[in-house]
Amino acid sequence: MWELVETVRSMLNSLHDGEISVSAYDTAWVARVPALDGSNKPQFPMCLNWIMNNQLEDGSWGDRDLFLTYDRICSALACAIALKTWNTGDKIVHKALEFIRKTMPKMELEDSTHMPIGFEIVFPAMIEEAMALELDIDYREPVLQTIYAERKKKLERIPMNVVQNYPTTLLHSLEGLHKTIDWDKVIKLQSPDGSLLFSPASTACALMHTGNEKCLQYLNNLVKRFNCAVPNVYPVDLFEHLWIVDRLQRLGISRYFTQEIKSALDYVYRYWTDKGIAWARGSPVQDADDTSMAFRLLRSHGYDISPDAFKTFQEGDSFVCFSGQAGQAVTGMYNLYRASQVMFPGETILEEAGSFARKFLEGKRQENQLYDKWIISKDLPGEVEFALDNPMHARLERLATRRYIDQYAADDVWIGKSLYRMPFVNNPIFLELAKADFNMCRALHRKEFQQLERWYDESSLSMFKGFSRSKLEQTFYSAAATIFEPELSPARLIWSQCWFISLGINEYFDHQGSTKELEDLINNVERWNVNSLGNCSAEVKILFVELYNIVQNHSKQGFLYQGRSIGGALREIWKTWLSSLLQRTKWKMSDNNPTLEEYLKASHSSIEPAVRSTMYFVGETLATTGDIKDSAICQMMNTASRLVQDTHTDKVDSSLNSITIYLEENPQLTKSEALSEVQALANKNMQKLLYETLQPGALPQACKQLFLNAARIMNVFPGTNKVQAKLSNHVKRVLSQPVL
Repeated sequence: MWELVETVRSMLNSLHDGEISVSAYDTAWVARVPALDGSNKPQFPMCLNWIMNNQLEDGSWGDRDLFLTYDRICSALACAIALKTWNTGDKIVHKALEFIRKTMPKMELEDSTHMPIGFEIVFPAMIEEAMALELDIDYREPVLQTIYAERKKKLERIPMNVVQNYPTTLLHSLEGLHKTIDWDKVIKLQSPDGSLLFSPASTACALMHTGNEKCLQYLNNLVKRFNCAVPNVYPVDLFEHLWIVDRLQRLGISRYFTQEIKSALDYVYRYWTDKGIAWARGSPVQDADDTSMAFRLLRSHGYDISPDAFKTFQEGDSFVCFSGQAGQAVTGMYNLYRASQVMFPGETILEEAGSFARKFLEGKRQENQLYDKWIISKDLPGEVEFALDNPMHARLERLATRRYIDQYAADDVWIGKSLYRMPFVNNPIFLELAKADFNMCRALHRKEFQQLERWYDESSLSMFKGFSRSKLEQTFYSAAATIFEPELSPARLIWSQCWFISLGINEYFDHQGSTKELEDLINNVERWNVNSLGNCSAEVKILFVELYNIVQNHSKQGFLYQGRSIGGALREIWKTWLSSLLQRTKWKMSDNNPTLEEYLKASHSSIEPAVRSTMYFVGETLATTGDIKDSAICQMMNTASRLVQDTHTDKVDSSLNSITIYLEENPQLTKSEALSEVQALANKNMQKLLYETLQPGALPQACKQLFLNAARIMNVFPGTNKVQAKLSNHVKRVLSQPVL
């Protein structure tokens, strides 16, 4: 496995302008450029040779392993025109024209989603050139009229005076407009690298019409870089940097490449603008897809970044990826939706973007149309559905990883002006490493759970109804799905034991135990003497002894991690939580309900002891955590957890909870209206918690992440009565099933 890690690390350290496959279509345009010295020869004869040497058996050019009619015909026609322009390769041209004649009618049957970028602009222009060259194809094909109509619609959306004076996506397809545009104006929109919006074909056309030296330099560099051919777009540096980081994270292997990922994101951050970014640095045109990916990754890694960039893509009540686009792309809206998931409080633009994107994606799902115009991937519908059904505030990392390992493919194909592949984004090495890592962690987790089962069997907890083996599995799964790294084995075990104990105690006092018994348990925790338990029930004695044993054990381990005794701090954690349980119990027995503010302030989630105890075992040295119980992040976690638990309760009419209190304070509301208000309050608290987690502060990041993970866990398992149905399949995928 470590050989795979080093191979990936080498890839990451070699990132530059992007690894991308070559394009026959763009290479054909470069091959058409006449020599700038005035001789009747091509400026790039090596590109002409590449065309003649790379025709496929059926007479077309393109991706050998994937046939799409639009792509193959467009490339075949471009190559035939290039060869005919220089009166060479007659047999190759003849074979290409046979392919075009046979295949062109099939374009009517192909899904327009798979139409290459700018096809409706460049293909009609090439048809006119083919006609001028008297190439033998059927110019009366009905499908051509449809394509001409699409061209007209596109040009109506972006008037020619705009194309010639302002950066738009049509700069990427100027070869389709070369007879009508003013090249003296357009060349002023040239990118710093000499290209026209990073398109080799568009730049080659500009070179033909202007002889611009920077265009020539750009193409010379590309032909040399790609060994006599060119890609459909270059550079793709920001795109590659971002999508690699995204893939590594979703495959669960990013922890091996912390420094390399930081370098990649530092690079992207240098080119971030208040209008967003595009696929390449210095682009005069930004797009919502790359901007969304950059925003989400940068924010989640702690970079200071504003969501105001998304105003660039807001048009009324809608959001677009590019101005003047023909239709929305599923992946663009998918990434916009994912970006909205890292929203901080008050960020209205992200709220609006997320709402729009979700509505669009839900509509596509209902129509069974979750496929995309920019990528042909293994399971895009599954990716989108998982994101919609599992929002980030209710998603566990390892479950998402397990799902994505099944969805990731090493051979995804992207749709640009032609089909292309990104070998550093999609490759078999990532997948092999992800599978090996997941199976390694899963095997370790299984051993840990067996250790927990032995502890459970040796304890006296099974006599209580609330301490079931299935609940032990739930608590361990929550740990393995969030703090999964092999070196955090003690943290997982401590988390599992603490949450298991608190859940069981909570259930006991909800259904059986008396207020006096709870007070006795708290008194025993204060005395902390297993040999002097006082006059209390047998059940309280057992609960205290089991709690005493695990805290003592955790305290011993903590000395090794912290270099000092943490026993007092661990006891205080349990005293605080039990006291909050007592307060809630007294409120339930009282005729006077607390205010919502009082109720939430006093609410300490059953998961709090697990979070605060585990903090000592995540590799960070903590000076003190005495004030953590009252800290903002702890309060936010508790509030968010309590609110989400209350919104899922089955006892809204009788129990003391956020909804009944909210109704009491707002009697004009119906129960469903109060539920909606409390759900909105829960979402706002999750936003606050995310903000607090990502801000720099005295508490180490690994510790803050525990609080965020805990709140997400409570969103996944909001109430014990709803746990089991969800849990079974989750546990099976994360703990029981190896990845094959």
